[in-house]
Amino acid sequence: AGQNELSTTAPAISESSTSYDFDPKNPVTTVGGANLTLPIGPLDQREVGNRPDYLRFQTPVLEKDVKIGGRVTLDLFAATDGPDTDFCVKLVDVYPDGYEALILDQPLRTRYREGHRPADVKMMKPGEPTRMTVVLGSTSQLFEAGHRIAVHITSSNHPRFEVNPNTGEAPGKNDKPPRVAHNTIYHDAEHPTALVLPVEE
Repeated sequence: AGQNELSTTAPAISESSTSYDFDPKNPVTTVGGANLTLPIGPLDQREVGNRPDYLRFQTPVLEKDVKIGGRVTLDLFAATDGPDTDFCVKLVDVYPDGYEALILDQPLRTRYREGHRPADVKMMKPGEPTRMTVVLGSTSQLFEAGHRIAVHITSSNHPRFEVNPNTGEAPGKNDKPPRVAHNTIYHDAEHPTALVLPVEE
């Protein structure tokens, strides 16, 4: 996927989105992170490669240091063409030489976007832009001048997280064959997907 710009101003364009097909049989491989038995830490996400189902959004080169401390979230407007899918989000520090250091990552299974209790589970309406919050966790990080702040969005991170078959079946059930999901990330005036950073002055 190409490089899409992150900006500190809200989008003004009336219609803008990026779509990709997520095939559960070809998931994105885990590269670093807070793992137990897999290699850990801020590993270079360039190892993921350039995949059509792996979106990279990044700021221009920072003119001054940006320090954050606290909870990081992504206010996500997205859609899928089926009942359920995953959106995996990464906060990345891009070095001047191109190294993509993973800082935080977390998935959201869309059926749990309103909570994990049985009463909270809600399937997606196919093709409908839906607002969701992806909580990446808390961190303290200095993005140095000359670096870029990036958000990577995809729909799998295997084997760290279970791959969603996109069928809407409850976890652990595999009665239906996995299906390819057509997923869309929106970034326009009506659907302003936004990274929320706890910036310290």
